[in-house]
Amino acid sequence: MATKRRRSSSAGAGAVGCGPFGFFLALVVIGLLIQYWWVLLIALGVVALTVVLVRFAMAPPRPVRVRPPKSPSSPKPRPVMTPPSPALVSDDLADQMRATKQVRHIREMQEWDYEWIRLTYPEKSSRELSEIANSHFARGRSIGVNYGDPSVP
Repeated sequence: MATKRRRSSSAGAGAVGCGPFGFFLALVVIGLLIQYWWVLLIALGVVALTVVLVRFAMAPPRPVRVRPPKSPSSPKPRPVMTPPSPALVSDDLADQMRATKQVRHIREMQEWDYEWIRLTYPEKSSRELSEIANSHFARGRSIGVNYGDPSVP
């Protein structure tokens, strides 16, 4: 005779959980996930950032890439630094110093003129003030240089 096998009591149910208590527990978990989704998102972000930082810190250094040498027919590469200019003779140096001083003086006067224009037109925007100042300088006028007369040397 064939003997009957006994089935366990849980095998016939086929459902996950512990009956009505499991269903209620699942609803509570889903409710907490819906209510505190932002906390989980922040926690996942912190974990991901930590994993990235640990992997970056533990990674071996990358090998240095070496460029293949160029063929002799290719043009010579430009230097990284500009070559130093030749030493100036005393006359050239004096002329350069004089020109630098003149440029500095003109720039200072233009800054002074811009401030004067800004105080003269307080209601104008900075864009309008720049247009006024640029047209003023384009005509060669400056309050501080030659008293505004471009014809005077």
